[in-house]
Amino acid sequence: MSNNSLLPQVLQDKHNLALESCMKEAFKIDLKKLLLCPVENVNETLLPILGKENHIMGYEGWNLAKTKEQKQNLIKNSPQLHAEKGSIPALKKALQTLNIEADIKEWDEYDGRIGHFRVEFLNIYDRGLDDNFEAEIKEMINNYKPLTRILDVINYFLCSKAKVYIGARVSTLETTVIKTKEVQI
Repeated sequence: MSNNSLLPQVLQDKHNLALESCMKEAFKIDLKKLLLCPVENVNETLLPILGKENHIMGYEGWNLAKTKEQKQNLIKNSPQLHAEKGSIPALKKALQTLNIEADIKEWDEYDGRIGHFRVEFLNIYDRGLDDNFEAEIKEMINNYKPLTRILDVINYFLCSKAKVYIGARVSTLETTVIKTKEVQI
C-alpha cells in the first residue's frame, strides 16, 4: 500500500494509513502555535489566568516577572520552557525571558566539583537586588536546573544604564556658552 509507512504490512489498511498520516502532520506543529490566544492583545488583568493555565506561576518565573512584557514573554515561551525543563538551556531561556542577563558555568569550566554549576548575573536590568530577589531566583534556578546538578554559587556583576549630563562653566568677561553632552557609561 504505502512504501514510506512505519506500520507493518499487515496493518497497512486505509484507516491505519490515514491515522499515521494525521500523526505525522501533528508532530510537525510548532509548539508556540498551540497558544490559542494572542498574548499581546490580552488585558493585563487576564495575564495571571493565562500564566496559571500555562503552569508558569510562582517560581517558574511569574514571581520574577515585573513588567507586562516579561509576563507575556513567559506565557509565549512556556511550551518551550516546559519541553526543555531540567536542562541548562531551559534555565538560560527562562532567565532571558525575564530580561536577566546571566552566564551559567558548568563545573568543568571553572574547576568546580563534578556535577556542580554556578550562575553569574551580568545584568539585572530593571530590578533591584534584595533578599527577596535572591530567594526567588534560587527557587527558580532549582526549578529549571537538571536534578543531577548542584548550584555552587551565585555571583552578581551589576551594571546600570543611565544618562549622565556633564557641563562646565568658565567665568570671564566674555560671553560664555555652556553646552551639555550625553555620555554613556
